[in-house]
Amino acid sequence: MSDKNFDWLLNTPIAHRGLHDETNPENSMPAFKAAIERGFHIEIDVHLSKDNQLVVFHDANLKRVCGVDRKVKDCTVEELKSYRLRGTDNTIPTLDEFLELVDGKVGILCEVKGIIPWDTKIARATVERFKSYSGNVALQSFNFGAVICFRKRSDRPFGQLVTWGGDKLNHFVDIMGKLHLAKWSKPEFIAYDVRNYKAGEKYINKARKQGKKLVLWTINSPEKLALAREVADGFIFEKPCGLLDENK
Repeated sequence: MSDKNFDWLLNTPIAHRGLHDETNPENSMPAFKAAIERGFHIEIDVHLSKDNQLVVFHDANLKRVCGVDRKVKDCTVEELKSYRLRGTDNTIPTLDEFLELVDGKVGILCEVKGIIPWDTKIARATVERFKSYSGNVALQSFNFGAVICFRKRSDRPFGQLVTWGGDKLNHFVDIMGKLHLAKWSKPEFIAYDVRNYKAGEKYINKARKQGKKLVLWTINSPEKLALAREVADGFIFEKPCGLLDENK
């Protein structure tokens, strides 16, 4: 456990994929601008394109958000820029474009995608890119191999993402993102799925006794917001949870 201070991450709500809504798609420049205007930190997701550029996008496949059945890793940035986010005029941002927009105005919680523990290519590229960025950044991943990479290669705060149990999509998805992996990845914070908080409470409490901070995700109702404020050190939110009405 590092003694580095990352209170900045815990003291301000974190907007999940930006402050997105029906008009501004997730992980879009307008969603990021809206979060900055309201003073919220921003959670993003990064992949590597075919030409090894970091891009801000959640899914491995473009189908849900762009309506195109292609994988991000199989497209160049030029190809990715030819697609649109949810029928809007917005395109997939590169990480460089995102960082130019944020420019230290708010903090960034960056999730590194990928689920193969020994494949840390995205993690290494992300760590390297943030070396030249002076604003507040924290790193997280479901991939415990990526989290180990953060610990060894970066001086940024880093966390292990943890989700609910029982995923049966494939072997790797089933083992990724479980709290027991933290004993290998040794994160500084646990980013835990609020939907499974009660089931994992005793394990979370054990991790917290070991000095790990708790960030709950994704807060999207008044009830979950109340729970996060009661038990967590910080939280990631999206509409509708009532927080935006409080912060007018």
